[in-house]
Amino acid sequence: MTEVPEVPTTQEIVEQTLDGRIIVMDSITFADARNNSGDVLIGASFCGMLSIRWPLRVNPKGVICHAAGPGKDAAGVNGLFALEAREIPGAAAATMSCRIADGRDMYDNGVVGYLNDSAAKLGIEEGMPIRDAARRMLERRRDIGDVHRPVEIAWQGDVGRVIAMGSVTFITTANAGDVVCAGSHFGRTSAAYSSRFDLAGVMCSDAGGCKDGSGISGLAVLDAKDVPGAAVSTDSARIGDGMSTYRDGILSAVNAKASSIGIEAGMMAKDAALMMLKYRAHR
Repeated sequence: MTEVPEVPTTQEIVEQTLDGRIIVMDSITFADARNNSGDVLIGASFCGMLSIRWPLRVNPKGVICHAAGPGKDAAGVNGLFALEAREIPGAAAATMSCRIADGRDMYDNGVVGYLNDSAAKLGIEEGMPIRDAARRMLERRRDIGDVHRPVEIAWQGDVGRVIAMGSVTFITTANAGDVVCAGSHFGRTSAAYSSRFDLAGVMCSDAGGCKDGSGISGLAVLDAKDVPGAAVSTDSARIGDGMSTYRDGILSAVNAKASSIGIEAGMMAKDAALMMLKYRAHR
């Protein structure tokens, strides 16, 4: 069998800062596992819908290719729309400003001929040198959306409220005096979040105990704050689901403060929550 030689897929890092890297290649199809979301990729392929499939796989900070005409139906630049759909700044070098299939020439001599809206928001415009456009892309800051924060009242009465939430990271000062039933594990990081607030009590998952009892190591942290704490068995309630902690949870471990007010392993979490509220209301 005749062996077919592989095409060299050389990538050149032309700039690297704390913001990421600008990487030049002769074809955008050279984009692969060497790249990541901190890269601006300059590939001297046409900027069409097919070519853009390669860089889309690594969700880069920006992509610059060649306009290649842009030809019939502007097929040489229609990949800019695919980049825009992912809010990735994209640009195409003006056809006659630089050589196609020569990434270094495109970076050194090319000018922007076409761009998408995400690129325009960075101040990139037609006629701008490709190297300057790449730097604008490199310096952009990504907006990281917030996670969904499930928080609801599980129980409310004369002695206070029990709040169910997916994670202890959702606790705010508005929860002062509440018992929080969270879907978090009860390790030290969870206690670091919950111990900052004036709570009537905290219940989380024991996460199966974990090595060195790390799944419930946060109970002692709450003891230092004089806050009752208890962990529910991960087999009794769904971890990550605060309402399940409250409704289904069976206590597997308690801290010294919870024990001092009569809360013990084997008790239902909803009963322990009421005891925590009553202790807070009458102390």
